[in-house]
Amino acid sequence: MTDHDHLPLTHEEKNEEVWTKVFDRIRRKRRRRNIAYGAIGLLLIFCCAIGYRSFVMPDVYMANGNPTEITLKDGSKVTLSAGAQLTVQKSFPADTREVTLKGDAVFRVTKSKEHPFIVHGASYDTKVLGAIFKVVQNGATYKVHLYEGKVLVYRKDRTEEVVKLKPKEQFTNFGNLHVASVITISDNKSVQPKATTASFTFKECSLKDAVHAIEQGYGIHITYPAELDEKKISVTLPDAAAGLLVQTLALQLNLTFKKKNDTTFELEK
Repeated sequence: MTDHDHLPLTHEEKNEEVWTKVFDRIRRKRRRRNIAYGAIGLLLIFCCAIGYRSFVMPDVYMANGNPTEITLKDGSKVTLSAGAQLTVQKSFPADTREVTLKGDAVFRVTKSKEHPFIVHGASYDTKVLGAIFKVVQNGATYKVHLYEGKVLVYRKDRTEEVVKLKPKEQFTNFGNLHVASVITISDNKSVQPKATTASFTFKECSLKDAVHAIEQGYGIHITYPAELDEKKISVTLPDAAAGLLVQTLALQLNLTFKKKNDTTFELEK
């Protein structure tokens, strides 16, 4: 150590040391303040996220392996089939009670004339005031089985074309958006019942698809000229037994109707 190391600090050096300590103290305070502000910010973000989830985000119910029953705030009960999902907005029940369904479910809707209950499906909506019904969705196929009450079914893009159901009736489109049918069934709990009577509405539907829908609905077989497969038809066929309905279709197409037996019909030029 030299004698220079024991020399007293100059006035400039003392000032520099003082300001260095001051700046260090300021930096430490800023660091602590930034840490505190950061913690407060994270806390606020966390609280907002919890609040958003609690008061804004919809409730989503899922039935993973087994059917799951849900009781909604209005007292309505929903039994989700395995794999189904129900989305309910936090505003439920509002003036209109609306839910969104993926998959299949049975609804037991609490009656309210002032507050319609609407089930939004993939391509169709089902509207009731109070009813017991089942919605079945499989790909493009949409079915509604009505057990009690009254139901309105309509395509999302054709809300003016409403199909009305009464108990023991089933709506189905047979997997085709150009088809709408109401089938009167003897066993309204059956997933794939055969019709005793049915009505069909076809909108710009190919004859091939129309015949396929009628065959599925009644469990019958219809033959017709193959060159008419892609002929587009727009027609409503009345509620009737299989033979009368197929005969009406033949008249609409200017074809000859022949009944070979109770389940086989021919349409010829």
